[in-house]
Amino acid sequence: MTTLSDNDAILFGILVAILGAIFFTAHCGHRFWRKFYRIVPIVLMCYLLPSLLNTFNIVSFENANLWPMAKDYFLPASLALMTLSIDLKAVMGLGNQALITFFTATVGIVLGGPVAV
Repeated sequence: MTTLSDNDAILFGILVAILGAIFFTAHCGHRFWRKFYRIVPIVLMCYLLPSLLNTFNIVSFENANLWPMAKDYFLPASLALMTLSIDLKAVMGLGNQALITFFTATVGIVLGGPVAV
């Protein structure tokens, strides 16, 4: 059975369109969608709809190279944008014990990764 497309750009566009539609409907304020997303979590829909496309052979993500692109470009950009939104004044207001715990955990993760490898 043939699928809709094996082109990575088209597969990426399909994923973006699905996620855009999910987040649009989740925040549109229509009564049906408010009730729907009160029962069905948004994250579940983000995983369920692409997996259904793959299950019913509408699209095939089997040979897609989307993960390397996401890993090399989107993940670092997302982490940088998330870091820019940190309220440092609020973080400093947490107190000494919370900051020491935070930095100890950070050092443990930074050192633990290479040691585990």
